[in-house]
Amino acid sequence: MLSCSFLAEISAGLRPYCSWEERGPLQGAREAIIDTRTDIIRQDARLSVFEGPDAVRDFLNPDHHLPLPLVELPEPLNPFVADGVRVFGKLMYLLPLLNVKSLPAINMLLEARDSGRLDGVHDLVENSSGNTAFALGVVAGLYGIRRVVAIVPWDIAPGKLDLLRLCGVEPRLVRDGQGAPSGIAQARANGEAPGCFNPGQYDNGANPASYEKWVLPQIREQLGKRLTVFATGVGSGGTLVGARRYFRQHGEKVCLVGAIVAPGNAVPGVRSEATLREVSHPWRESADAIIEVGTRESFKKSLHLCRSGILGGPSSGFALAGLLRFLESRRADGTLDDLRNDAGEVVATFVCADTPLPYLDKYSTHLDPADF
Repeated sequence: MLSCSFLAEISAGLRPYCSWEERGPLQGAREAIIDTRTDIIRQDARLSVFEGPDAVRDFLNPDHHLPLPLVELPEPLNPFVADGVRVFGKLMYLLPLLNVKSLPAINMLLEARDSGRLDGVHDLVENSSGNTAFALGVVAGLYGIRRVVAIVPWDIAPGKLDLLRLCGVEPRLVRDGQGAPSGIAQARANGEAPGCFNPGQYDNGANPASYEKWVLPQIREQLGKRLTVFATGVGSGGTLVGARRYFRQHGEKVCLVGAIVAPGNAVPGVRSEATLREVSHPWRESADAIIEVGTRESFKKSLHLCRSGILGGPSSGFALAGLLRFLESRRADGTLDDLRNDAGEVVATFVCADTPLPYLDKYSTHLDPADF
């Protein structure tokens, strides 16, 4: 425990940081923010105080936060408890920008800046279902970029459209069809204009690298070698590809499950096999199993998560549904035991990518009154 006098000294500015010995079990290395510009430990991350001219940049920097919660689902949401299966949700919606796509957005701009590709850039243009463009709209100003244009699907949720406009993003609604260039192709072409830059989340290596840098190490630290299954929805493919590279690099045998949208369905933030054809990241080769999930199932699982205290949106319900379908298939064919760790448990985690808030009007559209 930290003493009252110690906390008083911090408040008075007399103790800007504490030694690793004083931190003890509080894991000091994760509780300090190092300002590399001045080589001074500026803030204790437990206190979540960000000061000075770069306070917002520091606040948005994923390196300046403790690991996001990993929460085990209660028994009503886990039908495999009796089989020795534990399911955890990784609550990525608790990032400062409330969605996991803020990580590739930040990393793509960081790498572009470091390589000089942002020199002279005043416009960003990106194809997005909404979350990446929203994050770019917030972060771009920190790099002196004045304008962000988002090429978004024509059926984007009204709440997501309002979020984009709130952050100054200019949305351009497109409907992909035969003979017309896709949103990805339009963003790529527009990004070639002078003063413009297309981050290109669908082929930019900084996308999967962001998950290798900021998501997978947290999960590995939180669960250690207990983790045996990792599930995520597939949109740009960054999470899945980053996970494959990360676990392979660390020599860990974790089964990777990618959930894709079933034909004829639509779920915000994730794609069907047909729409994934334009994605350059090797998403299929990175997965041990590909599971198709529909619209109604995704929204219903999201509803169940919310009513259990985990505010995961449709793509979170989508990832959970894909994980549960995968586990059921392994139980049905008698191979569930192949997924057990040394303690005899199957330990699975899925990504809760964002909240339900931008999609509230869609729940009554896709679910029946009885579901509520």
